[in-house]
This record gives sequence, structure tokens and C-alpha cells, in this order.
Amino acid sequence: MITLRILDRKLSEAVRTIRESFYSSGFYEVFPQSFIKSREIDGLRFIYRNDIYVLEPDITLRLMDRQIQQDSSIFYISQQTDRNLVESLKAGGEIIGGDSMAGSIKILKTAIKILDDLGLPDFKIDIGLSGIFNRYSGSKHWPEIKKAIKSRDYSALDNMENKEKGEIIKTMDTRTKNSGIKILDSLIEELDDPRIIIDLGTVRQPDYYNGPIFEIYGDSGFIGGGGNYRIQNTDACGFALDITALYRMYIKNMEEEK
Repeated sequence: MITLRILDRKLSEAVRTIRESFYSSGFYEVFPQSFIKSREIDGLRFIYRNDIYVLEPDITLRLMDRQIQQDSSIFYISQQTDRNLVESLKAGGEIIGGDSMAGSIKILKTAIKILDDLGLPDFKIDIGLSGIFNRYSGSKHWPEIKKAIKSRDYSALDNMENKEKGEIIKTMDTRTKNSGIKILDSLIEELDDPRIIIDLGTVRQPDYYNGPIFEIYGDSGFIGGGGNYRIQNTDACGFALDITALYRMYIKNMEEEK
């Protein structure tokens, strides 16, 4: 049996490593507020003085709700809670302003550095492009198509009476180092890392992303992701790692080593 003391120590070491990796990459730490006032944002809601608030929602949405200096490279380590009271500890970085391509490269390099510094060399990164399926939004089946794409539900797509389903499935299956999409091919060339591949079936949630997007997978599944977006009329990009998922990977590895 793995003791709580050992796990807490490992989690503390991981958080310290993440902080050091961010600082050495030129980021500074910010501390997002724990709740925001909103009627639209998904998450754990509560009412205070007839206004609706969301407790510990998506970090980027919290950052959008505050003033951040332009051309900033920031990072955070913060709790997140969903509507089902499921908590997770997130660590992430954001680059606000500046050249969007340079920002994407720096964000991905920083994510790679953190995972390498944590001793997790077997991760994979899938890069895609937001909105790549929007050309099918005129279809009467678009809500069902969008849902099937996000969940990679091939059987649902195949069962639809939609003449474009073959094209959609082909795009979802595209995994390559040379997609013909300039911005994605340039990222692959600049990063030059065998653990990164273009996967046009990559879809990020929520829907505020605008440009390159990516997801990170370890040997136990999804551990993080990010991409480009707009904040206060400014180009930005960022990513978040699920420290809770990394924690579970560590537990699994320890138990397998016994």
C-alpha cells in the first residue's frame, strides 16, 4: 500500500518542478480568483445577492475576466471544480500578446520542458486546427456531427444520412507530419520533436480556441492541452496540465513496480 505521506511528497515535488520550469522559461506566476460572476459559463454555480457565480471554472475563462498586461508570459497552479463537484489541480501557462506563431512555439516548448523535467518522456502531443470542421456547419445534422467529432464516435457518423460523412471521417483520421496546412506544418518543423504529430481530428473544449490547438497524452490517457485564442481583443495562447492526472500516473507506476 502506498502511504499518503509518500504521495503528498511526490505531489509537492511535482509542483516545485513545474514552478521551476516555468520560471526558467521566462514566465511569472499569477493567482486567479476562485470564482467569477457569470450566467453563461459552465461549472459549479452558486447564487449570492441575486447574482450567479461560478466556483473555480476553467482557468482561461478566469483570466479573461481580469486585466492582464500585454506581452505577458504568465503561469498559475490552481484548483478547478466542475458541476459534479469533481476537483482537479491544474498547472498552466499563458502568453498574452506578441506574435501568435512565436507564442505557440514557446508554449509548446514550455509544455515539453515541464514534462521532460518531470521525468515523463513517453508523452505524445497531437496538434490540430480549431474550426477545421466548421465548413460542415450548414448541414442539418451539424449538432450531431459536432458531438460525434468531439467524442470521436465513428459509428454515430457512419449511421448518419449525410453525404459528407466520408470526408469528415477521413479528416478525423488524418495523422501526419505534413498536412499541407502551413501553420501546422511550420510548428512541426520548428519544434522538430518525434513526440509531436498533426492530428486533424483533435478538438478542444470549450470553444473559445482560434487557431492551432493541441492535446497531450501520457501512457494512461489525457493529461493536458491548449491552443490559441483571443483575450480582450488580443492574440493569446496557453496550455494546462492536469496535475491530478499526473498524480494518478505516478500512483499507477508505483503500484506496477511492486
